[in-house]
Amino acid sequence: MQFTFTLVDETDARQIITWQYDEPYAVYNIIADCAHIEDTLAELLDRRSPHYAAKNEQGELVGFFAFGTSAQVWHNDVPALYSENQTIDIGLGMRPDLTGKGLGLAFVQAGLAFAKEQFAPRHFRLFVLPFNKRAIRVYEQAGFVRTGIYMQKYEDGERPFVEMCREA
Repeated sequence: MQFTFTLVDETDARQIITWQYDEPYAVYNIIADCAHIEDTLAELLDRRSPHYAAKNEQGELVGFFAFGTSAQVWHNDVPALYSENQTIDIGLGMRPDLTGKGLGLAFVQAGLAFAKEQFAPRHFRLFVLPFNKRAIRVYEQAGFVRTGIYMQKYEDGERPFVEMCREA
């Protein structure tokens, strides 16, 4: 499958927020609370930490990539593209009906190639929940290595994220 990347527009954003993953991946569902829809749309459309839609050869939305502070697991007051040492944080999501079908590595590699060409970073970093062995395996196949654990604090407690990095 070939992928093309364009900045997420409002139509893409509204589609992405409706995606519903089955357990145990439901934690990745973007909207669990209708009260935050406008904030979520604003984040998806903020060009300071851009989100890109990944589309297939037919122009169908198959996933997205987030670059910059919006991909971090801690809160940032001001969205930005780079963190320290010309590192770009990446976050990504694939349409739920396409997950688990062997498309992950090609999807990740395409997104990294796009980001390298578009932004010229030195390093990529991502965060993934430890139970998501399927994603971790894909990230390792794409050249990422585990570099640490980050504890995300939220209203009900905290949860660990595996930090993974690779050179661009």
